[in-house]
Amino acid sequence: MQENKKPSIIIFLAILGLALIWGSSFILVKKSLANYSALQVGALRICSASLFFLPIFIKRFKHMERKHSGSFLLAGLTGNLIPAILFAIAGQHLSSALSGMLNAFTPLFTLIIGILFFAQPFLWKQMTGILVGLLGCLGLLFAGQGFNIDFNVHALWVVLATLLYGINMHIVKTRLSDLHPLTSTAGIFMMIGPLALGLLYSTGFFEIPLDDEHLWAFISAMALGLFGSAIGMLAFNQIIKWTSAIVASSVTYMIPIVALGWGFVDGEAIYLSQVVFMFVLLAGIYLVNKSKA
Repeated sequence: MQENKKPSIIIFLAILGLALIWGSSFILVKKSLANYSALQVGALRICSASLFFLPIFIKRFKHMERKHSGSFLLAGLTGNLIPAILFAIAGQHLSSALSGMLNAFTPLFTLIIGILFFAQPFLWKQMTGILVGLLGCLGLLFAGQGFNIDFNVHALWVVLATLLYGINMHIVKTRLSDLHPLTSTAGIFMMIGPLALGLLYSTGFFEIPLDDEHLWAFISAMALGLFGSAIGMLAFNQIIKWTSAIVASSVTYMIPIVALGWGFVDGEAIYLSQVVFMFVLLAGIYLVNKSKA
């Protein structure tokens, strides 16, 4: 059976597995922050992912050219290193469930940035989805208990991270599309890995003992990189190869639900208004994707 003819159940299980990996990253950020600073958590996440991609980079280095270096660095900063730190900063002040719900801003920002700055065609039938999605975004930012207004300024760290994710999507598409996804991903992490290592050193991370107190926080941060940043990205690219970008993007609908489940298990305060506006946002994304299909 050809690779692009995988059974539907295999594709569904792959998307579900990816949703579990990415949806669990927000609770892992929270657990990592128990003993490490936001800068340390973000940098350690990137370092562990870079170690994973090191042998792949060595094998595929011959396919890379000097002209790709700047794009590797820009894609790495906007799609990995800076967002990893921003999510960790937000995690100090937001519940992991809310961070996961706010992460659903990404596809909406990707569309808007593409239309405004990357000459992406705009279809008027997308406007309904965009407006519904923006309503969900604003609702999540201001949703409080009992549908009262309760704006947490630290939610803007997540908004900025998702904005960078949206920019990153177009950088990869316009500047690195001539490379195999495995080659470009390895190149990206090799560019930002040393930067993350330097950040770890500057924070005094290597002077912190890896004792019982810090072990689980260390494991959580390493798992963030290995699964959330490395294996998750490989799985996403593989799903696109099997199906299409639109099918692969269906993982967007599952990620906040997984994050919500972890938040519930961990005893976080979750408001009905947040859940309602999360589904409004997801409905907007669905309408946009439907208009492109």
